[in-house]
Amino acid sequence: MIDVYAPLQDAKYDDPNLYKNFQHPLGFENYADAFFQKPFEVSFAFLYTLYKKVLLHQENGSEGGVLDWEEMCNLTLSKAPLEFITLHAESKGQTSMGKMVWPFRDSIYFFRLIKELEEAKINMKEVMRLLIDFSQKNENRTLIRNRVCERILKKQSILNLIESHVFHTDQSYIKPLVELVIQYEPIVRKGEGCMTIEEQSAAVTLGKRIGMVVGKEGKKGDLFALRKARRKTDFLNELNRLQFKCQLTVPPDVYEGKLTDLNFIEFKQFCMIAALNSFHAANQSHKGEEA
Repeated sequence: MIDVYAPLQDAKYDDPNLYKNFQHPLGFENYADAFFQKPFEVSFAFLYTLYKKVLLHQENGSEGGVLDWEEMCNLTLSKAPLEFITLHAESKGQTSMGKMVWPFRDSIYFFRLIKELEEAKINMKEVMRLLIDFSQKNENRTLIRNRVCERILKKQSILNLIESHVFHTDQSYIKPLVELVIQYEPIVRKGEGCMTIEEQSAAVTLGKRIGMVVGKEGKKGDLFALRKARRKTDFLNELNRLQFKCQLTVPPDVYEGKLTDLNFIEFKQFCMIAALNSFHAANQSHKGEEA
């Protein structure tokens, strides 16, 4: 406790209104906390704050600091294993009702994950912003973000959540979410039966080509038709249709074993996320040329 007390105190924030006790760097201008209110997204923001303020030794918002992995691992593994308990309660009149008690014991995993993601130039602040669904009521705007944060903290795949979110919200800028999925999924998808990096790369490459040609020569409905495919054969039939309609060139490795019945769902999700991202880029470029 003596070893970790000082670093943890560095993350503490004294709020005069007593609404919070730490101030995280994942909000954005005019929305200081960016609607962080649900248990897993708050837990994520807290751990991210520790990563920034404790591990990187940042002070007063500076970007300096050196991450000493040997020192950090010695502290959190040998001397003082960092374990946190997330307690969630809801107000019920003059009292509160407990809703969840959840222990988090994977601090090292989280810190290493954030380090790897940020070294890949992924802006976590922008990722958190893009996971807000402004079409929902205030209390529901971050439901999907809370679920994504929960899965990240539990080392689970977020692919289906991100794919559903980007098509549901119809955002025209999703690049940070695409980059997050591409970097994060291979970290948690390890073991027999999991999609390989080569298969993931083939799906993303195909998606980029689809998005580019549809953005220039087709309509967004073509993407939705491809997304609705429930079987590999239906998916391939839609690809053939796009080849004739939009001059799509399908990479040979798609037909040579990278797309299988076993990985079809994940392959299609990677493909559609990349396709939507490229579609928006091509669409904006096409509009610029017309102007």
